[in-house]
Amino acid sequence: MAKLYRITPIDKKSITAVYDAYKTDSEGNTRGFVVRELYRWGQGFRAFDEPVYLEDKWIICDPGIGWGCELDDGISIDFEFDDDFTDEEKADIEDKWCNGDPDDEFERSGAAWLYDFSDWVVEEDYVEILGPFKVDIVDEDLYNEVIEENIKLEPRPKLDSNSAWPFPFK
Repeated sequence: MAKLYRITPIDKKSITAVYDAYKTDSEGNTRGFVVRELYRWGQGFRAFDEPVYLEDKWIICDPGIGWGCELDDGISIDFEFDDDFTDEEKADIEDKWCNGDPDDEFERSGAAWLYDFSDWVVEEDYVEILGPFKVDIVDEDLYNEVIEENIKLEPRPKLDSNSAWPFPFK
């Protein structure tokens, strides 16, 4: 049985899917954009060797871990573009993200357009969950199988001053 942490926000509007994409042109110039989609509800997962601590104000989760983020009730989309995008290019990307690409026979939109049809490279994607949150221990192999619900979060361990990582304290 493989264990995971399942993190769910307690407050509405506290979970964001983030996509960071770029493209390099024939002259070697790189430019990109970031999309942040805010949702009312959802969940994220972390490997059991990446605990959540009492002091954590937000948690970053890999959307490829666990049973899926089950993001629900999207309420806003924010685009952040590098400075060299024209207003027309920004509008074109925003339109394809929200309404689909008319050149795509399936008119995919959002992340499906970005990954499956566009020529942009996704540098990273993640889900950010703002606290307060509920943390459960779940069985990775059995959907919705909760091993321990609403675990008590522990304080972050103090660094050992005698440790050589990353540099010894003097």
